[in-house]
Amino acid sequence: MALTVQKMSDSFKDLKFSVTLNGNNYLLWKRTTTNVLGGRKLTKYIEDTYDEAKAKEEGLNEDTWRQSDLNVLSALHCSLDVAILEGYSYCETSKELWDTLANVFGNETNLTRVYHIKKALGELSQEETDFNSHFGKYRSLVAELEMIRPFTTEAKALKERREQDLVFGLLLTLNPSYTDVIQHILRDDKVPTLEQVCAKIQKEYGAQGLFNSKGSLPTANKAGVVKLEDKKTWVCDHCKKKGHLKDKCWILHPHLKPEKFKNLKPKANAANGSDGGSENEERAMVQYGQEKAMQAITQGKSGASTSQALDCFFNPTIEYVGRLSGWTAPLPL
Repeated sequence: MALTVQKMSDSFKDLKFSVTLNGNNYLLWKRTTTNVLGGRKLTKYIEDTYDEAKAKEEGLNEDTWRQSDLNVLSALHCSLDVAILEGYSYCETSKELWDTLANVFGNETNLTRVYHIKKALGELSQEETDFNSHFGKYRSLVAELEMIRPFTTEAKALKERREQDLVFGLLLTLNPSYTDVIQHILRDDKVPTLEQVCAKIQKEYGAQGLFNSKGSLPTANKAGVVKLEDKKTWVCDHCKKKGHLKDKCWILHPHLKPEKFKNLKPKANAANGSDGGSENEERAMVQYGQEKAMQAITQGKSGASTSQALDCFFNPTIEYVGRLSGWTAPLPL
């Protein structure tokens, strides 16, 4: 008994597709694949099942159909990226694979893709590329957008697209910190109205102000920490002197003045409002050293020699700073 080998139709000879589906180029892959199958009259294998095709064509042999369908399925497998092929190799017919890929990657109402295309068009710039390459990128984005949103004269569809364009225009101008709320909006099958989007953004703005601004809230353990550059710019509204604010002014709040400075006699030029906080501190150190030296000499302070008194007179900073280490407020003279 001779073995009968069925000759393969020329329709399946060198059946290849020029574009590989990687998950982000479904529309391009679909368009080029459909063109190849249509040119070989093989689109029926991605459009109909065997039962549907048999109803249209009398006398259709099931084995012949299965063989041809497997040829198309193999060609489709070769046009898929390896990562995608691993996930969808379970499909047993060309139509099953085609419909599955369409459901996963070909959602024509995919708002996220429309948003990204509009964003890409807005950011597209020729820069140093030649015009032909630049125009190719531009035309590719426009063609993909036209496939997702084909031309229509239906009033309802035009109204929805107008609302989408208003929403997309607003989202494209938002700060990158609103990326999460943008993704949440684009996950819906239908774009919310502009008013609804504004309400969601306001909620997100309030949440960011509540949870992302903790560092600016005053805390008890930070009350005494003051930056030197900030103190130089402080001016008291009461005494008009630099180096402190009104709530720390010793004239209005005498209880804030340390005990070691309460008995210091003010100098004649102390009222000069042009002196800065650093100059006030220098004068206070000199005055403090003079008084300590005089006390050591005239009162015979125990353990204090004349040389020590003179050292305190000419170098008051050491003792003054040591006793001043626990106090951070400037001296208003």
